[in-house]
Amino acid sequence: MIAKKSKWQQFRQKFRKDYRYFLLFTGIALIGFLLFYFYPIVRTLVLSFTNKSIFDTNTEFIGWENYLYAIKHDKLFALSIKQSMIFAVISGFFVLVTSLILALLLNSKVKGIGVFRTIYMLPFIIPSFAVGAVYKNLFNPGTGLINQILSLFGVTNPPLWHISPDSALLTMILISSMGFGVKMLVFLAALQSIPEHLYEAAKLEGATRTQQFFRITLPLITPMLFFNVILITIDGLRAFSLAFVMGNGQGWPSNSTLLFPIYMFMTAFNMPFRLGYAAAMAWLFFLVILGFTLIQFFMSKFYVEKDITLS
Repeated sequence: MIAKKSKWQQFRQKFRKDYRYFLLFTGIALIGFLLFYFYPIVRTLVLSFTNKSIFDTNTEFIGWENYLYAIKHDKLFALSIKQSMIFAVISGFFVLVTSLILALLLNSKVKGIGVFRTIYMLPFIIPSFAVGAVYKNLFNPGTGLINQILSLFGVTNPPLWHISPDSALLTMILISSMGFGVKMLVFLAALQSIPEHLYEAAKLEGATRTQQFFRITLPLITPMLFFNVILITIDGLRAFSLAFVMGNGQGWPSNSTLLFPIYMFMTAFNMPFRLGYAAAMAWLFFLVILGFTLIQFFMSKFYVEKDITLS
């Protein structure tokens, strides 16, 4: 007589069977995550408490010295954090506004909307370093197309753009403000999910287009607005490619394009290759990004509509 399996034995047997399928379908992704994400994060945290350098074999544990030096004594660290914040906030504002306006236009009955979507997404298909090189040539004070166009309109002293310390960061902000493709599509998807009968009812009530926008459209897209704000802020704080190309990887001219990712790169991969100190800076910058994100989550309570009914 065959003994009946207990519920626990049945559960273990089923779990083992399902576990094999789980490993089969997620094993490669899990290995990739552990190798290329989890291990580097842990390794960076360990390095941040050492004086690790590429050519120095005498690595020592130095505790919080890297963190304290960055906070108290490193003026370039403070400058790079400040400029990254300025870059992220100003360029992010323009990206947010521009992407929303374009999404509203594309949500109208526009012929050839697919062509416009493709054009707006092209900068994201092309590698970011190539895009940065194109913009650098366009804004070249001597031979760039932008200043040549300005000269046709009688501008005798055109801006020096990224060559001048006074305007280099503003030039990067201007160029970065054109990166609205993905954010525009997010807004467009949110706009197209709004039922048409809400607008029809508003028209019957005599609501103007402005009233429809502020009372119907804007409240219903606030979840996607919040999503885009988070995405834009993190992208702005992590900006690297454009600043690397514009500042030749050194924050030129006069550290005016020295965003934090550039400074961290210079610290880690320029002489004397201070990997430990660069790792500590990375963790401090993580706290900055975390702080920005938590503030935005707190602020979202005041403008994001959570109880939305579309009936």
